[in-house]
Amino acid sequence: MEGLATSPLGCYGCSWNQTPAIDALAAGGVAWDRWTSPIDRPGALIKRWMGDSRRVIDRLQDRGDVVFVTDDSKLELPADTFGFQHPIRSESDHRALPAETIGETLLAKTFSRAIENIGLKTKLVWLHSSAFRDAWDAPVDQQPEAPEQQEPVEEGSEDSQTDPTAPFHLPATTEVPALKLTPDDDPDLLFAWMTRYAAQVRLLDEMIELMVDQLRKRRPTVVLAGASGFSLGENGWVGHQLGPLRSQDIRLPMLVSSGGPIRVPSLQSAAGLPRLLERITEQRPLIDPAEWCEMDDPTSPAVRTDSFRAVRAVTTSSWYYVREKNADGDDQERLFLK
Repeated sequence: MEGLATSPLGCYGCSWNQTPAIDALAAGGVAWDRWTSPIDRPGALIKRWMGDSRRVIDRLQDRGDVVFVTDDSKLELPADTFGFQHPIRSESDHRALPAETIGETLLAKTFSRAIENIGLKTKLVWLHSSAFRDAWDAPVDQQPEAPEQQEPVEEGSEDSQTDPTAPFHLPATTEVPALKLTPDDDPDLLFAWMTRYAAQVRLLDEMIELMVDQLRKRRPTVVLAGASGFSLGENGWVGHQLGPLRSQDIRLPMLVSSGGPIRVPSLQSAAGLPRLLERITEQRPLIDPAEWCEMDDPTSPAVRTDSFRAVRAVTTSSWYYVREKNADGDDQERLFLK
């Protein structure tokens, strides 16, 4: 999933949104707390995942069918699609208004295409969506809240001079925000966008629940990985890949529904996804006790992130360093201690 942040997921500590299906996957499986992207371009990261997974894909293809489904019209795929024989593109028509029903949403159509292409011999389904990046079309309720009954005030009192504040609502649109917050913005603007984003995440949660239920008899292993993060007010930005490169952009959600319950607290590079897929295929433990018990220390491997927004970016277990260009075009260094 492109544009999927950790902040709205219950299994990552969210207190303002509910994701029961995703939380259930994490509760019985393995969740990585510090899964960090080495590439600040989701398309490039996805291609690296697919390319490095070629051996696993070919092995599964020898045993049955493998399916790749995407709704991203911007994702350029090579002729052989990294081992997938028949790549499937879901409908990516971006409507101007949110869908009236869940079945009309882009995510629902993409999941439906994936489910309907699963046969008895299917060994792997790779589903990729850009819905969080391009189209927030989850159904929204924009009905104004019922006004509270106001206590009567005496004529001439100070309270009578203040009108009740009208509730703040975003326009009903699928447009993904790309804005920098200012002191003049309505105080509820950020909360309104968080609510809209949360609705999109709950839609994803419902689709995962549907998929797991449809395939329950086959006892599937589900891998949920973010290919890029999202800013929800961090550093004053709301949007996808906006503002300076910071942790919310490269700390990605990553969980597997089997092999647990385990939480992995140590820093891990998101480039390791193909290795995990290989372990799943071979029915080996995703993480052994020695790996889990290994404490982060100054000599631990750092994750270097290649980004169009920074000259250099490095994440370790104890600090995050970024060198970026300032408004004058000069290099500016920042060091954040964890």
